[in-house]
Amino acid sequence: MLRTGIIFLILGLGAFILPQFGLQFKLFNVLEDIFGGSQTIVEIAVAAIGAILVGIHLFKGKKDTSSAA
Repeated sequence: MLRTGIIFLILGLGAFILPQFGLQFKLFNVLEDIFGGSQTIVEIAVAAIGAILVGIHLFKGKKDTSSAA
């Protein structure tokens, strides 16, 4: 879950920041054709999903799996 969250964060934030430098992910160009002018909303949603997944991983309580037999 952590790896997936980090990948989503990188994709979402990268797609949001890279056009400022004249670069972009091709995947989000396809999404722009599908969703029309709401590409920015999709980028923010992908970054938010990534942040939620990373947050769940970080705040998830780790149970003690050791057994004192």
